[in-house]
Amino acid sequence: MTRDYRGATVEDLDRPPALSITPDMLLQEALEMSFEHSFSFLPVLNSHRRLLGYLTAEQLEKDGAAKGNDKVANHYFRFTGKAPYEPITPNTPLEDLEKFFAKGNAFAVITDDDRRFVMAVATPEDLEKYIKARPELS
Repeated sequence: MTRDYRGATVEDLDRPPALSITPDMLLQEALEMSFEHSFSFLPVLNSHRRLLGYLTAEQLEKDGAAKGNDKVANHYFRFTGKAPYEPITPNTPLEDLEKFFAKGNAFAVITDDDRRFVMAVATPEDLEKYIKARPELS
């Protein structure tokens, strides 16, 4: 059952701007950036700012892959285009975001309405923090 968020949208989560990386970036540099900014998911964009996939700092550190001069291109998770894309924008109702996470998605890439720009990343934990800060939603 979805909770009533009283008209709140993804924008109300007040997420910081996404920290995006490119496939040609050194893996070690990308991981340092993710830890410095406390981001678990880093969107990977091409030179035209098109979303290619994402990198998870936790998985790469666990696997010990972030060594030497290896590049992001060799390690990031690529979007294949086989699964239907569910756009998440700042105007997406939180009820829809909750349903998105209930399907097993670990994070949401928040884009503009035209899906041209990656604006932020939201996780189920961000939604939980929002709920905990508002006792009337619990």
